[in-house]
Amino acid sequence: MGVATGVTTLIVVISIMSGFGNDLKDKILNFKSHILIESKDFSPFHYSKDFKTDIQQADTRIQEISPYILTEMMIRYRGSTTGVLLKGIEHKQDVISSKAKDPLPPILLGQELASSLGAFRGDVIEIVSPLETTGPLGTIPKMKKYKVAGLIQTGIYEYDTKLAYVSLQEAQQFLEYGSKIDGLEVKVSNVYQTPSVIQNIKKASKISSFQVRDWQELNRSLLSALKLEKMAMFVVLSFIVLVAALNIITTITRSVLEKRREISILKAMGARRSHILNIFLFQGLLMGVTGIILGMGVGVGVCYVLDRFQLIRLPDIYYTTSIPIDMHLGHFGVIGIIAFVITVISSFYPAWKASKLDPLEGIRY
Repeated sequence: MGVATGVTTLIVVISIMSGFGNDLKDKILNFKSHILIESKDFSPFHYSKDFKTDIQQADTRIQEISPYILTEMMIRYRGSTTGVLLKGIEHKQDVISSKAKDPLPPILLGQELASSLGAFRGDVIEIVSPLETTGPLGTIPKMKKYKVAGLIQTGIYEYDTKLAYVSLQEAQQFLEYGSKIDGLEVKVSNVYQTPSVIQNIKKASKISSFQVRDWQELNRSLLSALKLEKMAMFVVLSFIVLVAALNIITTITRSVLEKRREISILKAMGARRSHILNIFLFQGLLMGVTGIILGMGVGVGVCYVLDRFQLIRLPDIYYTTSIPIDMHLGHFGVIGIIAFVITVISSFYPAWKASKLDPLEGIRY
C-alpha cells in the first residue's frame, strides 16, 4: 500500500502541476506575441508597410504581424490614480476605433485595473503622460481624456491590473510618435518552431539592426520557475515511495527470519544461492509491481474524476473554475520506472542476506 500511495500521489500532483503550467502557458501565448521584434536599444523606430512585407515573406509559418506602442502612463479616475501600461495596437481596430459622434477616443481597460479604479464601460478616465507640454502656466504633464469602451480579461492577474489599450494611431498622436512604433508582434502557426522562424526572420535584409526574441526567451524566468517547481515537487514526493521501500525491506527481512529453517533445508537439498535470492527478490518485486499498478490505476482515476466532475472549486484569482489536469504517458512511465528501480534495490539486500544463510545454523536453531 505504501508504494501504491506514493505512486498515486506523484501522478495526481504532477498532473495538476502540469495542468496549471500548461494553462498559464496557453494564457500567455493567447495574449502575448510568439515573436517580438524591437530595436536593439529599445527606442521607437519608423514603421512602413515595406518593412512588414519583408518580414512576412521571410517565413511561410508567419500568420500575423502587428505593430504596437507600449509606454508607462498614469491613469486617473474620480480621485484614484495608479500606474498603467498604455498599449497602442492595430489588430483590434473594430473594438477601439472612434465613433463619429463620440468626441472622446475609446480605451480598453484590464478587468482588475477597472475594478481597482471603480470604472465601468462608458465612464471617462484621464491618461497622464510623463512627457511634458508647455501651457499658459508653464510646463505641465500632458493629459488626455478617454472613454472606457470595454474591459479585457486575459486570465493573467499581473496583466489585467496594469494594461490599457488604445488604437495605434491614437497612441502615436498622443505620444507625438509620428510614424514610429515600439515594436512588432509576430504570430506563427506553431509556437514550438519559433527558433527556426527567428533564424529566417534574421536573414531579412532590413532586420539587422533589430533584436528578435521568442516567447520562451521573453518568459524564460517564469518557465524555468515552473519547471524547477515541478522537479522539486517530484523529488519531495518520491520520498513517499522511499518510505514504502523501507516497508518492503522490513517485510522481506521478517520473512527471511521466519523461514530460516526452510531456507536451510532447501540449501541442504542442493538449492543454489541464486535460487534463494530469486525467491525473495520475486517476493519484493511482486509487492512493488502490484503497488505500482494499483497506484497508477488509482492516480489516473483520481485525475479523471477531478477533471470530469470539477469537484474542487478555485478562487476567482485563478480565472478558472476547477483544477486543470494534464496527464502524460511520459510522466507515468518515469514514475513507474523510478518506483520499480526503488523496489528492486530495496528487495535485493534482504534477498541477498537470505542467499548467504548458512544451512547448518538454520537447521540447528
